[in-house]
Amino acid sequence: MNASYRLGNAIVVGTVLASLLTCLVLVGPRPGPTRAGQDLGDRGFPLGDFRLVERSGRAVTGAEFADRVCVASFIFTRCPLQCPKITNEMKRLQAQFAGTGVTLVSISVDPEYDTPAVLSLYARRFGADANRWWFLTGPKDVVYEVIAGRFKLPVQPSSEAEQKAGAEAFEHSNRLALVDHGKVVGYFDSTDPEAIKALTARARLLDGTAHSWARRLPAVNAGLNAACAGLLALGWFLIRSGKPAAHKAAMIAAVVVSALFLTCYLVYHYQVGSVPYPGLGAGRVAYSTVLLSHAVLATLGVVPLVAITLVNALGGRFDAHVRFARVTFPIWMYVSITGVIIYLMLYQLPVATG
Repeated sequence: MNASYRLGNAIVVGTVLASLLTCLVLVGPRPGPTRAGQDLGDRGFPLGDFRLVERSGRAVTGAEFADRVCVASFIFTRCPLQCPKITNEMKRLQAQFAGTGVTLVSISVDPEYDTPAVLSLYARRFGADANRWWFLTGPKDVVYEVIAGRFKLPVQPSSEAEQKAGAEAFEHSNRLALVDHGKVVGYFDSTDPEAIKALTARARLLDGTAHSWARRLPAVNAGLNAACAGLLALGWFLIRSGKPAAHKAAMIAAVVVSALFLTCYLVYHYQVGSVPYPGLGAGRVAYSTVLLSHAVLATLGVVPLVAITLVNALGGRFDAHVRFARVTFPIWMYVSITGVIIYLMLYQLPVATG
């Protein structure tokens, strides 16, 4: 094997090993012991039907959750500490989800006090848009059955002794529940910025009303990466077969396809945001290793090396062009193939989530 090819392969192997060591140290098999952002994956479960009352006085049933993406929080208006923080986070999410079909839902854990009129005043205090942010109450037994039985989150009044010791009047979760068309698909700690970031990305991805075209881009990007890998292999075969003109056409096509991929990639992440990997265990480490090595080699390897290779070819410096091309080839091929692998791991393959 030519020394330039060996150098390119060594760069790929070295980057993968360095990425693996980095991920073993910094990422680990779990995102953190508190599971601040937990995508339930295949363990998601349906909410089923129920009937609560919105602050406007209208009835809200489980059927209305079945045709939308929702983010649900659990609060009470007399709460002095935790609930204002949760509701302020929901207020920020209201701004984040502007222009989407994501609905915010705040369910009172103190329904005997939090009547629709009380919730209306509370909602007004936080600038809640009545069309995009519901505040729900109802009979206490129904509300608690929805929270504990349907959302599977803790809720109960605190004892007098606990309240005297400084506890709030009601014990309830500060996690936000993500509901995808009637199915609970994740829990996210409202106090953790990374969890909120993951929630926002996941909700945008699930939302079918806003930027629906953008949600197709991951598959398009995977197709472009696969096409680029195919063109690179074809170009390598053609130049070794003594067909420089055909080789040139294949490589120009590979550059164009890579440029299209980069454009689609940037558009997708601008519209949807970053999509975190939901899995745990070895799969999480493997995904992070592939992603990190892919990103490093794409940014620091493919972009400058392809540019140098093209400049040498256009300038007629073919000896230099060949040397750089041999280094570039394995790096560019690795980036293209791992682009497809990342898509499959993130969007298509089942993952371990618990």
